[in-house]
Amino acid sequence: MEEKKKSFDRKLIAAIVLIAAGALLLLNTFGLVHTTLWPYIMNWKTILIAIGLVLIASPQHRITGYILMGIGLVFWVPSLLGTDIRFHQVFWPVILIAIGLIIISRRGKHGGIGTKQTRNEDGTILTDYLNDIAIFGGGLMRVESQNFKGGTLTAIFGGREINLRTAQIAPEGCVIDVFTMFGGTKLIVPDDWQVKSDVLSLFGGFSDKRHIRPDEVKENKVLLLKGVVMFGGVEVKSF
Repeated sequence: MEEKKKSFDRKLIAAIVLIAAGALLLLNTFGLVHTTLWPYIMNWKTILIAIGLVLIASPQHRITGYILMGIGLVFWVPSLLGTDIRFHQVFWPVILIAIGLIIISRRGKHGGIGTKQTRNEDGTILTDYLNDIAIFGGGLMRVESQNFKGGTLTAIFGGREINLRTAQIAPEGCVIDVFTMFGGTKLIVPDDWQVKSDVLSLFGGFSDKRHIRPDEVKENKVLLLKGVVMFGGVEVKSF
């Protein structure tokens, strides 16, 4: 019930933001508002603030929401105050600070950044909890844990392919928390795994491209994907 309430609140906030934006544009169209609102509403800085408002409705992503709202406000300040600070002067400093804050905010989760991972000589991972971060880059990773419980995946301006074909899900199931921004994550899983998604997609998407029959899926092998995907994607395959 609590998870459904969080999801409902998140969708409600998103709906309110869209309705408010549409209403302002209609008022502007009919001349009831004498300011050109289109450049302000349909602006990436405003979109970041709107995404932040949606995210703060979920306790799991509240910090990320505040960070995105902060980025949008910081980039709006020079324009609103009429200062001579140029966009390129603040872009990378703000982006780097934001990436650092996002990484820190995800440290406390199961399998979060900072968790030591056990590897074989060939680089395969044996740890039950996976943690990975890809920024401005990517690569391949193979997990062979026989009691896989999930973990945390972070991709910002980058991506990673995670091969789970030889891994075994823990009896209680596993949960992977995904955060993707301007990047992508590909998961290669066995055909008998049941993959469920509770990922919030904002200008991004989730797709399960496996061609499997319902009788091939095991009820005791459930992988739950949670998190946020913005301007990117999460893809599930079996090959």
